[in-house]
Amino acid sequence: MKIDVEARREKILRIVINTYITSGNPVSSRTICSQYRLGLCTASIRNVLADLEELGLITHLHTSAGRVPTDKGYRFYVDRLLEHNGLTREEQGTISKEYLFRQLELEEVVRKTSRILSDFTRYTALVSHPELKRSRFKRIYFTVLDAQKICATLIANTGMTKSTVIQFDFKIDSDQLQRIENFMNTELENIPLTQLKPTLRRMMIEERNSFFHVLKQAIDLIDVSALVNENMRFYLEGISNILRFPEFEDSDIIRSLMHVLEEKMALSELVQDMLDQEPAAKNVRVFIGGESSSAFLNDCALVLGGYTVDNQIVGGLGIIGPKRMDYGKTIATVQYVSETLSNILSRFSI
Repeated sequence: MKIDVEARREKILRIVINTYITSGNPVSSRTICSQYRLGLCTASIRNVLADLEELGLITHLHTSAGRVPTDKGYRFYVDRLLEHNGLTREEQGTISKEYLFRQLELEEVVRKTSRILSDFTRYTALVSHPELKRSRFKRIYFTVLDAQKICATLIANTGMTKSTVIQFDFKIDSDQLQRIENFMNTELENIPLTQLKPTLRRMMIEERNSFFHVLKQAIDLIDVSALVNENMRFYLEGISNILRFPEFEDSDIIRSLMHVLEEKMALSELVQDMLDQEPAAKNVRVFIGGESSSAFLNDCALVLGGYTVDNQIVGGLGIIGPKRMDYGKTIATVQYVSETLSNILSRFSI
């Protein structure tokens, strides 16, 4: 009997949340009784709704109103009741084709991904650029600008490039510079960028001949701290999508939402926290209302995932929407786009 009662509660909770997600209107016992063949009378359904409300899974705005899910109810739904069916082959094909029109540069790939996520889900999408501090060394090029100045261009396995001008107080030896470049491109390939200097220092300790000076100059040439300590950059697409929901008609809610979208700091911290929790970042995470670290997002739900290059998490992507978003479709979309983006960016590392 206990199992039947729990199963009944879960079934009706699923109906309440699915109906509310679709309609945006509070769900009454009469609506459930008339639209679903549960073999229960209105009074029985009303009793179950009262139980669910007592458990904190649903609530109502006033006595005669229907029920709406609480944050706790949405969390139970996502964790226990949601059916993860994934995207259909047709939907996957639609997304994949968006990347096939022409060869895209990294910047275009990131921008296009945010647009794909937004168009496909009809919510607001965010995609961060690959972070250099999570990337690995691929190549470096030194270009002599004048007798005492060079431009160093570093290329990461993610396809990202970073250039910096270096000024010396002595005349540059172009042959020696070429020797350093060749050495670094041969010996440092696939080394995490944050480990370049420690790796070169270890080589210095082991090296006792004239090549010691090459290593010393290589360390001086590559200022990794300047390369990797940059703020996370990401694209936001479809901001107007979220404003079409009645939940965001309140001016205070709109003001809070616009603040977090324009400032981007809270979003950056959320994505950063998620990426720091490897390997959990490889899984899609759902933040509902107050579960996020930003009070400005209390009226929203976020679905965030990470994407990889060479099996290393390098960036994040996700969806911002109302708490009554279509979680099944959104989670499946974020998962598939994450996998697709990972495969595309892996080509840059070859």
